Amino acid sequence: MELLRVSGLSYSYEDVPVLRDISFSLESRGRLCVAGANGSGKSTLLELIAGCMKPASGEILINREKVSPKNRGVQRKTGMVFQDPDNQLFMPTVWEDTAFAVMHRGVSPAEARDLALETLRAVGAEHLADRPPYKLSGGEKQRAAIASALILKPEILLLDEPTAALDPRARKNIIALLRGLNCAVIIAGHDLDMMLDLGGEALFLHGGSIAARGRAGELLRDGAFLRSIGLELPLSLSLRN
Repeated sequence: MELLRVSGLSYSYEDVPVLRDISFSLESRGRLCVAGANGSGKSTLLELIAGCMKPASGEILINREKVSPKNRGVQRKTGMVFQDPDNQLFMPTVWEDTAFAVMHRGVSPAEARDLALETLRAVGAEHLADRPPYKLSGGEKQRAAIASALILKPEILLLDEPTAALDPRARKNIIALLRGLNCAVIIAGHDLDMMLDLGGEALFLHGGSIAARGRAGELLRDGAFLRSIGLELPLSLSLRN
């Protein structure tokens, strides 16, 4: 069942084109990795899907409802996890960060804490509930940030560089967490090895346009294609050659 449809999407920053005529769809519980060199429009695409900005042209539909900065209802169908979790964690404790969105909607503190603990448990981070975010490791912060986005039960989780600056064990744990999520997931980033491990579909941007869309496991093994858009083979594959 189709959940997301992006049609003819274009966007510019101060008359500089960033995205050009982007079109694709995603099914419920689908997993899509968005890759490309710096400046290819990956983060901008996520922000447009989240309804943070209005496209110059084209449209984004979630369950056939148009996404826009003014449509709060459809915005709530997405959850955004930013590249730097420190930009997302600002409360005294992890559970308060996780509960912030539901408390903002009028849920009582007691019920909000219960919901936060339930969500933290789902991402393997319940033991962090009463700790201050600034005392967490990078992987723990990433789990807390994901929990704060998941508490509203979004239909699409959007993640920008979720494995950036993580050590190997934390990176492995985050990949396992993303594999097990019960919602559609769109991940933008440069970690091609993560995308290879996650599998699913991959969409490659080059110069703001779609260079290719297909199975991640196939496209990520095409060295000539990757080099043509300013990327290299995943490290795990290049070491075999």
